[in-house]
Amino acid sequence: MSVLLVVSLLMFSPLGTTAKFYLTKFLAASPRVLSASERYKIESYDWRLKDPDWQFFSLAQSQGKPVFVHFWASWHLPSKATLDGVQAFYDQYKDRIDFYVVTNEERAPVEAFMSLNQYSFPVTYRVVGESTPFKDISLGASYLLSSKGEVLIETNQASNWNDKTLFVQIDSCLKE
Repeated sequence: MSVLLVVSLLMFSPLGTTAKFYLTKFLAASPRVLSASERYKIESYDWRLKDPDWQFFSLAQSQGKPVFVHFWASWHLPSKATLDGVQAFYDQYKDRIDFYVVTNEERAPVEAFMSLNQYSFPVTYRVVGESTPFKDISLGASYLLSSKGEVLIETNQASNWNDKTLFVQIDSCLKE
């Protein structure tokens, strides 16, 4: 009986959602930097997006710069589990990498979520139906591009972006 109660609590209550959040966060591995032979270039920077003021712009503004792209939604548990690490990654590299933390949600829930969690990374809004230069745009997918447009990191799962070992690898890649 008590096992059934615990399972029910973990599956159907806010306690369960919180437990799943922290478990996902705890189990998230650092993203793997691709070897030189695994890297590939994106085909185009032609991707129309919206900024936090709902103004259109293009990824082309970042051509020739290192770029981080992460797809997320405020209601998606693995996305939420990744965002503390994304914030730490942003804090570490905001002066050296252009950040695109991309959602297809409306502004109001995103702004409330950002305020509640005190995130300062820039939010980018995806224009649904626009083609993208990325293979996978599912929630949780992330990419790190070199200034030459090479994909250095590609992952489609909750990841720990706040890892000092990862920072050393990225620093090395950014010098190339």
